[in-house]
Amino acid sequence: MIAFALSLLLVVSILMYSYAILAQQQHHSLPIESKNTLLLIAHPDDECMFFGPTLMSIRANSPKTKIHVVCLSTGDAVGLGDQRKKELKRSCHVFGIAPGHVRTFDHKDLRDGMKNRWPPKLIADLVKEVIDKYRIDTVITFDDFGVSGHLNHQAAYHGIQEYLRTHAYLQVYKLKSISLVRKYIGIVDVLFVKAQQLIVRPPTAPWISISSPPAYLQTHKAMRQHRTQLVWFRWLYVTFSRYMYINELEQVA
Repeated sequence: MIAFALSLLLVVSILMYSYAILAQQQHHSLPIESKNTLLLIAHPDDECMFFGPTLMSIRANSPKTKIHVVCLSTGDAVGLGDQRKKELKRSCHVFGIAPGHVRTFDHKDLRDGMKNRWPPKLIADLVKEVIDKYRIDTVITFDDFGVSGHLNHQAAYHGIQEYLRTHAYLQVYKLKSISLVRKYIGIVDVLFVKAQQLIVRPPTAPWISISSPPAYLQTHKAMRQHRTQLVWFRWLYVTFSRYMYINELEQVA
């Protein structure tokens, strides 16, 4: 039993050390040159559940970049939309994003729901308002799988694709979805990331952001602002989801 405990402690120590080293190496590698970046999400809490490492990297390495957040719904599936809008602003404040740069739409055709398909043309039109007003030059959003296969997440991607049909001047980056197993192995996924870096070279390699331990804790703090969502399985998520530690962004345009 003692031997097993010592072996487990050694493995955990190696993982933590690898995580800290990789985080230090990756923390300065943000390739996005942007004056005004838009993060397009589907629900309040997406910004910290999925994009925390990206937001923390931009904040640390591109302090002059203004970050704007557009949330396509209030997350009103169980009648908590008004509260969730406020929680989103509090969470964004933790990331250093001004309240005036956070906008949540409440449209009848963009209702939160796993089975609700949102019209790409509507999303493109709504996003255009923000892009034009704030001179957005870079957009970050989900990919066509949407991390978990959620239709609302996928709609954000398809909405930007619709926008790009007539507006080609934007840089667009999508968050890479990964297998279910890798999604919930937390910092262990740094080993897969390191192997990937050795095999795949730019320009095909995605940009990888690994949050340092303090950056992870900041993302954790942002998630705690979403008090209506802090049920037991969310606590498991913020501990074991690799998206709390690692983001991979692939360029779309």
